[in-house]
Amino acid sequence: MKRFILFSTLSAVGLTALSLLHAQEHPGDTPKGNGAVIPPGKEERGLKIFTEKGCYSCHSAGATKLPEVEVGPRLVIELGGDLHAAWTQDDFARAIMNPNHVVAEDYRIAMMRLGDHVKAENSPMPEFIDTLTLADLIHLTTFLDSLSD
Repeated sequence: MKRFILFSTLSAVGLTALSLLHAQEHPGDTPKGNGAVIPPGKEERGLKIFTEKGCYSCHSAGATKLPEVEVGPRLVIELGGDLHAAWTQDDFARAIMNPNHVVAEDYRIAMMRLGDHVKAENSPMPEFIDTLTLADLIHLTTFLDSLSD
């Protein structure tokens, strides 16, 4: 019996070590299914943050009713629907905290047409790294993730 317990313990340790080695060798791999390690947020709180931070002035949010925006030339980036259907909460968080990580193709094309190659490579979206709490980010990404459901 003692040998069985020792063997089981060593097997568990070995599997854990292999799992950690795989994670170190393949950091871009993401777990299948819901591999999130952050707690779930609240969609309604995320919508409130989306509105408070003024995100609606540049982004639509599916069929969500948002405050009116001043009429004028602007580029509206749609969130939700087919365009962001494959995005995870991690993808939304990365885009919020580091907007230049992925610059929207529509924006890039518009700036190229205007001849502004510098703006085409940099997102007009401000960084929120100093203005959002972790809880805010969780709620906001939960709301954004819900738009594709």
